[in-house]
Amino acid sequence: TNLYILVEYTPKAATREQAAAFERSIGIQHAVIVLPSVYGTNNSVLVDALRSSNGTYRGVCVLDLSAEIDNTTLQTFHDAGVRGIRINYGNEGTDAQITADTIRAASIARIHNWTLELWVPIAAFKTLHPIIPTLGVRVVADHYAHAMTGSRTGNPINTIDPFSILGFREVVDLMQRHHLFVKISAPYQNSRNEPLYSDLRVIAETLMLYGPDMVVFGSDWPHTASKEGNEAGGRLVEQDFRDVDDRAILQQTLEWAGTQAQVRRLFVDNPRRLWAWTDTES
Repeated sequence: TNLYILVEYTPKAATREQAAAFERSIGIQHAVIVLPSVYGTNNSVLVDALRSSNGTYRGVCVLDLSAEIDNTTLQTFHDAGVRGIRINYGNEGTDAQITADTIRAASIARIHNWTLELWVPIAAFKTLHPIIPTLGVRVVADHYAHAMTGSRTGNPINTIDPFSILGFREVVDLMQRHHLFVKISAPYQNSRNEPLYSDLRVIAETLMLYGPDMVVFGSDWPHTASKEGNEAGGRLVEQDFRDVDDRAILQQTLEWAGTQAQVRRLFVDNPRRLWAWTDTES
C-alpha cells in the first residue's frame, strides 16, 4: 500500500542515533519521542525508533481519528513503547473539531491506559475545561499550553500577566485540580524573543507555581521549523532545523524551576506519573 502525505514542510534528516546521542549529552536516560507532524499518521518511524531503544524510551503516536482503529495496531504500538496519542492542531481548529477529536482520542487512549497529548490553541481550553476531567485519562498540553507572549501576540500585557491570555485561567485551574499536565517545551512556538525566549519566564514560573506536580520538561529536539521555515523553494525543499542552544535553554529552565525539589518534579517525578513509568530504579 502506498501512503501519501501532503507535507507542509520537509525537514532534514535527524536519525535515532543522533537523538540518542543528544539525550545522553544532557543526561537524559529515558525520553519520550513524539511523532513529528510531517509524518501525518504514519507511525512506522516512531515504532522503529522505540524498538531500537530496547524499552528505555516511550512514544506518542498520531492516529486518523476518522478511521476505525484496530486493536492489533494498538497492541503493536503499545508493545513497542507507545504510551500516548497526540491531537495536533497547533494554531488552528474549531472548538467543535478539537472537542470531538479529544473525546474520540481519549476513548482510544483508555484501552491501554495511554496519555492524551493536546497541541491546540490555548483558547480551546475554555471549551475543554469541563470536558477534560471526564475523560478518564491523563492529559498533557504541549508547549506551555500554547500560551504566547507579547513578542508573538503583539500585546505586551501577555508577557507580564499570563492570566490576560484567553484560556490560561482554565489551564491553571485544571492543573490545580490535577487534571492537566503542561509541557515546558518548544519556547519558539510561543515567543519570538531569540535566542533563549526568556520572555516566557513569567508564564513558565506561573505554571510551576500553580501546578508544581503537573509540569514536565520537553526538549523538542531536533527543532523543526515547521511551515514557518519554508523558503522560496516551497514546502518540499529540505529546511534547516532551528538554531537552538539546548544547553542554555535547559539551564534557564533549571533557574526558573528555582529549587532542587522542583527540578526533580519537572524532570523525574512528574514525567514518571504522566507516562506511567513504574520502574523506580531507573
